[in-house]
Amino acid sequence: MIYLVRHGETDFNRFSITQGHTDTSLNKKGLEQAQNLSEKLKNYNFDIVFCSSLTRAKQTCDYIMKYHNCPVYYDSRLMERGKGVLERHKNTPEKYAEFFADPHKFCGETEEDVLKRVSAFLRDLKKYKKKNILIVSHGGVYAYIKHYLEKKDIRKDPIEKLDMENCQIIEMVF
Repeated sequence: MIYLVRHGETDFNRFSITQGHTDTSLNKKGLEQAQNLSEKLKNYNFDIVFCSSLTRAKQTCDYIMKYHNCPVYYDSRLMERGKGVLERHKNTPEKYAEFFADPHKFCGETEEDVLKRVSAFLRDLKKYKKKNILIVSHGGVYAYIKHYLEKKDIRKDPIEKLDMENCQIIEMVF
């Protein structure tokens, strides 16, 4: 079983500023969300934890790990999609549409780029198939994990734009 958690709130989330690879920290609400999540998850049994290498995910993971004693591995393949020059800016729906139409124009990652790194991570997880795995990451990464686990073809099946709340947990069969 895979348990996927999105990090707690940051000021960038709060004010709708693009984060992507920008390394931000949890704000006060995000720290409270992470604390509440750790209480909710304290009776779960995780065999291994993988976490994005970005601070907001690490901080969330630190709270969860107060109640768990298992290995934690930080992996940059679990980082949010890089949005290039759009990062650190409040962006309009029109600007996002332009980004998704041509990410290279903004020095950002394509869907294929992100799916490739997330898929490589998931292929490496196969050795833990019978384990309970916690992944602490980002909302956008969830869409790529779901796409991969459902065995969809990116050339025929576009990546679904999924909304995942801060500190939401989703259980997925692996």
